[in-house]
Amino acid sequence: MLVLCHSVFHDAFRLRALSTKTVGAWKSSRFIANFIILQKAEKPDCIFAITSKQALAHFAVRFLGEKPSQKQKEIVLALGSSLIIVDNASIQKLDVDDSVIVLCDIWYSFSNFVPILVSNIPKKVEMSEEFYHQKDKTAVVPYKILSTAECEKFLRERYPELSEEVDQLIAH
Repeated sequence: MLVLCHSVFHDAFRLRALSTKTVGAWKSSRFIANFIILQKAEKPDCIFAITSKQALAHFAVRFLGEKPSQKQKEIVLALGSSLIIVDNASIQKLDVDDSVIVLCDIWYSFSNFVPILVSNIPKKVEMSEEFYHQKDKTAVVPYKILSTAECEKFLRERYPELSEEVDQLIAH
């Protein structure tokens, strides 16, 4: 189960010019977004990726701007339709960064699957550690936190056939 931070969406659908520093995050984020959309199309009942309503809204507001194109609207709709979007009153009260950390904690605590938090924000590791240290100073984060490049590598190793389909989709 992937839990997606807003940075994944912002990097995948970057509106600003790419630099040598941002091109890697863009490519891997774009791969992940397309992977999730394609995976959901092939297995509509599978829960593969989740995010908070705040994380998707944070992205959508900036991406759509004041006068969005039809293509931009379609991208947000396709992405939103491919994810489980958690719209919970208590999570809604949290800021965009904390919301995905809490989602990981809930998913870890109440399921048989260990989530993977995907983020291109380097401080996300520290933020997650601080979250657990509030309860117990010796606690460790019980799930992986991967950058999009690390997540792309994980997905390619675990799902090589679907990854090849994503590569073909992106190439066209």
